[in-house]
Amino acid sequence: MKKRQKDKPYLANHQRSWIWGRHAVCETLDAGRWPIRELYLAEELPVGEIAAALEKGERLGTSTVLTSHERLHSLCGNRDHQGYLARMGPFPYARMKDILAPTSATPLYIVLDGIRDAHNFGAIIRSAAALGASAVIAGGVGQAPINGQAARTSAGAVNRIPIALKHTLADVLQKLQAHGVPCIAAVANEETPVWACDFLKPTAVLFGNEGRGIEPEIVALCDSTVSVPLDRPMDSLNVSAAAVAVLYEAWRQRSAAAGMTHHSEE
Repeated sequence: MKKRQKDKPYLANHQRSWIWGRHAVCETLDAGRWPIRELYLAEELPVGEIAAALEKGERLGTSTVLTSHERLHSLCGNRDHQGYLARMGPFPYARMKDILAPTSATPLYIVLDGIRDAHNFGAIIRSAAALGASAVIAGGVGQAPINGQAARTSAGAVNRIPIALKHTLADVLQKLQAHGVPCIAAVANEETPVWACDFLKPTAVLFGNEGRGIEPEIVALCDSTVSVPLDRPMDSLNVSAAAVAVLYEAWRQRSAAAGMTHHSEE
C-alpha cells in the first residue's frame, strides 16, 4: 500500500531516517519500541540470520526487502552496514510523568544540557544503560535528537533505557526536585569530587554542552556541584567520558551497598 506523504516527515534528515549494522538493527527489532518502517537485509547473509530477522520483522508488521550489499550501501551511504539496514519512524521518547513514576526507591537520572554531538549523546546513553541509570533526560539549546548516529554509538542502548527530550531544563529540574530528587551539576574544577557524593539516595546528575558546559542559570537551579578530578592539568574531560566516570562511581557505591560482586571482562 502506498504511504501518504504526511507519514514521511522523518525523511528530511538522512541520518534520522536510517540505522544500520547487525547489532543496532537486531537490538531495535528485539525491543520492538522504535517503529521500523522498512527493513533491508542483504541476500548474502546466512540463511538462518535472514529467517530470524524476517520473523522478527513480520511480528512487528515491518516491510522487509532482500537485496544486495551494494544496494544497502547506496541507501545508507556506508559500507559498514553488515547486511542490515532499517528505515525508521519517529523515536518514541518517554514522557516525564512515566520517568518519574516510582519504579525504584533510589532512581538515578542523567540530565543533559544541549549535547550537540550525536556520538556523545549515544555514548552517554550506552553508559547510562550499562551502569544502572533510570533514565536519560535531554534538553536545552542545540540538543541532538535520537538519530541513526546516536543509535549506532549507543550499540542499541537507545532501546534499553527511557529517554525524554524536553526543551526547558528548568522545568525538568523543578519536577525532579518536587519528587525528592536532588540535582547535581557536573562542572569542571569544582571542589567536591565525584566520590564525595552520596549516590545511595535518589539523584539526578546534569552534564553540559561540549563547548559552553551547563548554562549558569541552570547550574544555579541545582542543589550542588561536583567534578571529576584529573591527575594532570587540563580543562576538562569530554562530556561522554565525564558521564561514564560519574556513572561508574554511582554504580560502585550502589553495588557495594548491595553486596554485589564486580564482574571483570576476561
